[in-house]
Amino acid sequence: MTPSLVSHVKAEYGPGLPAALERACEPFGGFGALVHPGERIGVKVNLLRAAAPERVVTTHPETLRAVLRALKTAGATPFVGDSPGGPGRERLVRRAYEISGMATVCREEDVDLLVPDLDVVELATPAGRLFRSFPVGRCWTEADGIVQVGPLKTHGLMRLTGAVKLTFGCVTGLRKGQLHVRASERSDFADMLLDLHLALAPRLTVIDAVVAMQGKGPGNGTPRAMGSLFAATDGSSLDAALADLTVHERRSIYTLAAAERRGLIDLGDPHSLVGDPIVPDRGFQHAPRDAQDRLPPAFRHVARGLLTSRPRLVNEQACTRCGDCAQICGASAITLAPMPVYDDDKCVRCYACTEICPTAAIQDVSPLTLRLFRVRH
Repeated sequence: MTPSLVSHVKAEYGPGLPAALERACEPFGGFGALVHPGERIGVKVNLLRAAAPERVVTTHPETLRAVLRALKTAGATPFVGDSPGGPGRERLVRRAYEISGMATVCREEDVDLLVPDLDVVELATPAGRLFRSFPVGRCWTEADGIVQVGPLKTHGLMRLTGAVKLTFGCVTGLRKGQLHVRASERSDFADMLLDLHLALAPRLTVIDAVVAMQGKGPGNGTPRAMGSLFAATDGSSLDAALADLTVHERRSIYTLAAAERRGLIDLGDPHSLVGDPIVPDRGFQHAPRDAQDRLPPAFRHVARGLLTSRPRLVNEQACTRCGDCAQICGASAITLAPMPVYDDDKCVRCYACTEICPTAAIQDVSPLTLRLFRVRH
């Protein structure tokens, strides 16, 4: 198996960022080889929820600007889109675009900014391992090609948000919660993500680790300056490089383990790195781990109350009672009375509610059993 190219360059926000992006894409022939004049290219960003750029919850607007200009220079017509994890109402999505800074960039660059939830189609995936179709925005299926642009973030469920996980935003709004329930095992969820990513087949993914998110990602972590920019045409190879940068064991990233099971990647030799060398950041804080992935399947439901983290309302004053958590919960484990109350027997521990909570009032909380174990060890 020949390892795929992954390009890594050192970069900073500011006037030098476009040149860094150009250098990152040179090994693939530049944007002129990745897109063709006259093509309509969907630029898939990360719009998890409304958050200012410095929070690293969403795609940085200056990285988006550099990609849009490169696409237009190559003769393509880009549009920008993503589906946040909430109910997908146009007003709320456009507000998130504004707060993230991406709306301003699109206006200044004269690029369409879409709300994919407004027009949903079923994407057939006959070659899928677990899923044979996905509800996605029509804009993605009708685009001539897709380019992904997102920040490097930790992820409580999958360990990292990289190229493969980023594609999940093409699934519209509350339908994400339904997929969380249908693929409640983490290995199944990873296979589902891989099915979707392979079906949509982005031509290029740009991962911005100029400033990344560490700790309780993808929504409640802390920024960490890393000064890196990645580009690749193969999502799994790119994710392996991100694992190397953040000092994750490659097989601990669920989407990478799924790709290896399918024979799509050799995790002993997962990429051919070009550009600047990767210097592992040994101070990078991983997402907190629980014991769910270590339990045999037969014991997970019984033991998860003792050994796995659970979502909880931890800050009543911050809760706005917006109801997004209850709406996205595909397991119907949350009721509003008037604040969120959880039914642990129904909860599948997907943590989607923690990701979309606009004020971080909901977070995953380790059970007492696990906290005592950590203190003693």
